[in-house]
Amino acid sequence: MNSSDYAKMPYVLNLNRVKRAYKGGALLDAWQGLDHCSDGNWSEEFLVSTVEVSNEKKAAQEGLSTTTLPTGQTITLKDLIRKDPVAFLGQTYAPAQDVCVSARVGDTIVRHVLQCHPDTDFARRELGFPNGKAEAWYILQTRQIDGRQPCLYVGFKPGVTREKWTELFNKQDIDGMLECMHCIPVYQGHTYFVDAGMPHCLGPGSMFLEVHEPCDYTFRVEKNYLPDHVFSDYEMNYGLGNEKLMEVFHYDTYTEEEILRKCVLQPAVLASEPGARVESIVSYQQAKRFKVEKYTFTRPVKTRPFQGHQIAITVQGDCVFCANGQEVFAPQGRGVFLPADGGEVTLRPAREQETVVLVCSPPPAPFSPGEIFRDPIQVGVLVRDLDTCLEKLEKVFGMGPFRIADYPPAQTAPMRLYHGEGGDFQAKFCFFHLGNIELELIQPLGGQSIWEDFLRKRGSGIHHLKFLVPEHSAVRAHMQKNGYDVSQAGEGVGPNKHRIWAFYPTYDDIGFDVEVMND
Repeated sequence: MNSSDYAKMPYVLNLNRVKRAYKGGALLDAWQGLDHCSDGNWSEEFLVSTVEVSNEKKAAQEGLSTTTLPTGQTITLKDLIRKDPVAFLGQTYAPAQDVCVSARVGDTIVRHVLQCHPDTDFARRELGFPNGKAEAWYILQTRQIDGRQPCLYVGFKPGVTREKWTELFNKQDIDGMLECMHCIPVYQGHTYFVDAGMPHCLGPGSMFLEVHEPCDYTFRVEKNYLPDHVFSDYEMNYGLGNEKLMEVFHYDTYTEEEILRKCVLQPAVLASEPGARVESIVSYQQAKRFKVEKYTFTRPVKTRPFQGHQIAITVQGDCVFCANGQEVFAPQGRGVFLPADGGEVTLRPAREQETVVLVCSPPPAPFSPGEIFRDPIQVGVLVRDLDTCLEKLEKVFGMGPFRIADYPPAQTAPMRLYHGEGGDFQAKFCFFHLGNIELELIQPLGGQSIWEDFLRKRGSGIHHLKFLVPEHSAVRAHMQKNGYDVSQAGEGVGPNKHRIWAFYPTYDDIGFDVEVMND
């Protein structure tokens, strides 16, 4: 096989346990099906990693994920990617020669040390490292330690300043530092986000699956962490000194409502059918640097398209990953690398049980109009009489059956905007697939809308092409720069709940309007 052939199949990554200062690991052992489950300092698994641990004393290449090639050779994921960055990562991510998103899992029976991670500017300026570390934690399991509810300390409360934080640090007043932070209870199956620069520590009793930027730099402000572990100056500030240690923290403050909104993430259902459900548990809007989708299934399910590589973790049950006629078996508790050239991936339960897989994507590509507006997913047509139109489509062209829906559905009030003001428009929609593209027919039912404006001016006809986009802000900035702004927008419903769609009035210049919706 040559390097391009290697990039057409998924890769299950080998077990990669690392030693940490905090204690735990029994739940992690059981999750991965290991014998003799016990708690100790081997409490963390680097599931998908192209960076080494930042420990002061470490072995060569400690923390780097490895995989086994079809030839039987064991190779680091980092070296595998270097064989052909374009084939493995895709054109957009090839220059980085890195996965740009990582995953690890830890299990703690003690409180984590008080800490924060650098943002990208600090990491590049002070550490010579390409990125910082924002992270999201999906809680796999919890257990009560000494009768305490598992929790997350995170973010500064109002009134905390750099001066106050520095004073408490110099005194090593740990209780005082904890009091500066919000304490959020954590629950199994929920997801929590911690941005780079935010103070945080996870309390005892959680097994957490952490998706994060590829970085292991942790700045610590607690010297006498455990009776048997005192952090050195290097372990606290990497030789940068305490002034820089204080600088790595962001001193934004949050009310309780604000911290819950920022750090406690709410899932959004992207698709739901019998035997398969796909949810967004971390979006680009929330984390900026990565996104995470959760697949829960009892039958084979295809992953959603993505222009580049992805990583996956088998969270519950055992899974078979299928791509290009190749199948690999990933038992519960393993990470998987999905190369860009692998194309469409199908997840199949290896046993007759509900299986859960998280699929994680690297940061959105820099905005490129040629990429964003390359593959329309829908042609939109406006009609005055939807019923008559459907009769003709069925009788003359043999089309159907059709999916028909009212917008907004009864007893709902989704966000709607018409030329920047609150909208009250209603319409009836019909959807039908023509090969790989969706045909959408729209009949306005009331209220002011660009659809009614179009029909009055031009009559029935093709109105728009629709495109999926990672997020809206970059698209809007590009369109505004070129003289177009949002004419109408709304909140999705049904299968598109929690998504936002928006129209741009390009018809007079190119013969159709453009609609975009975040994926």
